[in-house]
Amino acid sequence: MEETSQGANFWTQEQEIPTLPQDLIIQILVRLPLKTLLKFTSVSKSWLSLLSNAQFHKTHVNFSTNNPKLTDYTLAAVSTVSGLGKICHVYAIRSENSSLTVSKHGCPPKSLSLSAWLLGSCNGLICLTSDSFKLILLNPCTGKFNVFPDSMIQYKVGDGGCYIRYGFGYDAATEDYKVVKIFSFPQTEGRHVNMVNVYSLRANSWSTIQGFNCGYINGNVGVFANGALHWEGCYRHTPGASSEIVALDLATERYGKIALPSYEDGGVHWTLGVSRGLLVACCNYETNRADMWVMKEYGVEKSWTKLVTISSPVDGRVNISPLFVAENGDEVLVKLGTELTLYNARNASFKRLADCVSGDLLQVQVATYIESLTSPHI
Repeated sequence: MEETSQGANFWTQEQEIPTLPQDLIIQILVRLPLKTLLKFTSVSKSWLSLLSNAQFHKTHVNFSTNNPKLTDYTLAAVSTVSGLGKICHVYAIRSENSSLTVSKHGCPPKSLSLSAWLLGSCNGLICLTSDSFKLILLNPCTGKFNVFPDSMIQYKVGDGGCYIRYGFGYDAATEDYKVVKIFSFPQTEGRHVNMVNVYSLRANSWSTIQGFNCGYINGNVGVFANGALHWEGCYRHTPGASSEIVALDLATERYGKIALPSYEDGGVHWTLGVSRGLLVACCNYETNRADMWVMKEYGVEKSWTKLVTISSPVDGRVNISPLFVAENGDEVLVKLGTELTLYNARNASFKRLADCVSGDLLQVQVATYIESLTSPHI
């Protein structure tokens, strides 16, 4: 009894209960699941202040980005369903024993059930458009969002019309999130004139930057990797038509080009993606198959490495788009036409993600993101 009494009174009023250094506390917290961190905001005012701090958010994102083995990724998919409008599905992607597990992520946030288009993701934030000519920056984990106006330009549209392309990413030099909107106007011989506007979240305004000329830009949404947005440019109406990646560095707002991997005759369409921070390219062939490549060293053409060749199980040619690659490369999550599918290269099998809606899917937009506390406001 005496020992128990002494133990109970060990910490006297004159003594402070020892605490860990804040740096060590932060290193512990960044390793915890986001649901736990959200609960910890209710522990005390000091913990709420720490977990609400922009510097902690940045540290948490950097840890997740630099430690993909310890990071869970989430997949948001907005499906256009015949007769039902646009409905959102959210899935969790986890890597266990070098294999991918994809499961429903509960009920999606109400903000994602908007009639919207997904424009990309970065640092746990998702960018969307709405039918009301607004852009929405949303953190699906915290439910916080920011709404700002979209951009338009005055330009005499020719017979070829105008194509709109978007992109969303992060400028690390100024710690600013940016939305890029490209107005693409067809010209002769397969070329396009592209006028480009950039929205800065920090400045809360749109600006016009230098445009560029190229072939047709495939994909409605640019892929963000290594501080730049990427689109596939295809010169499909010229002799010996070829493709290349058009890149826009968000810090310098300058353009560059990246060569795609060498491909066989019959390659008709490229799709781009990003997985664990690496640029992924998929060459779709007329023979209903696709080669998937990953750029292991950004900007180095020789670092393109073929991951897998996928033969589509669907009758008729459909495009395969890369979404996520397992650490060992044996399993890849792809968009197969309008279906989200997990492909196992070890036995060439496909596992379709079950949908919770009925009806014919007309289109699926997908964004893969890490869960974070990042604020959609600066």
